[in-house]
Amino acid sequence: MRSIDYAIYYVHTLFWTSFGVTRVVLRVRERRRAPPVVEETHTAPYSRAVLAFHAVAFAVMYIGLGYAIGTNRVPAWFPGQRLAGTLIVCGGAALMVWALVSFQSWRFRAALDADHELATGGPFRILRHPIYMALNLLALGSAVWVPSAIVWASVVLMVIGGDLRARAEEIVLEQAFGTRYRDYCARTRRFIPGLY
Repeated sequence: MRSIDYAIYYVHTLFWTSFGVTRVVLRVRERRRAPPVVEETHTAPYSRAVLAFHAVAFAVMYIGLGYAIGTNRVPAWFPGQRLAGTLIVCGGAALMVWALVSFQSWRFRAALDADHELATGGPFRILRHPIYMALNLLALGSAVWVPSAIVWASVVLMVIGGDLRARAEEIVLEQAFGTRYRDYCARTRRFIPGLY
């Protein structure tokens, strides 16, 4: 089964390609923008540190995948685990694309520029941070496909990293949008609709 396990890299390539192509298409496409709501730039405290933590989660995930696949040590948990992992990663890619199409102001760092919009449509109607949830699904799908201890550890790190980034963003969003953002938070969960 070793050769099929290398296919996870194709699945990851499709995930990242969907992210990149969506970003490029949205930048090139002319689109009417709503008038800016934020009047000045805001940057979250420790935004570089939480981004670095998230990057560590990615490093652990890709090291874990490389080690397990390269040494032919991919545990078999259940029939169809590779298909299940692929479907989870594809779900993450779909969520990522939907979020990017719904929200033009996304940045890698937790910073709001003067033209930042408050996204409350698309997937943002059901969860506040669908892009970070998409990254969590990428890690989870990878761990289902390659269920090694290090890949599962990366899932934990990815969830923590996404949560830290989400909380950092929420600080600046509340500063910028005030009551409007607090009302949005009261009706929309951070990652899992109805739970968290």
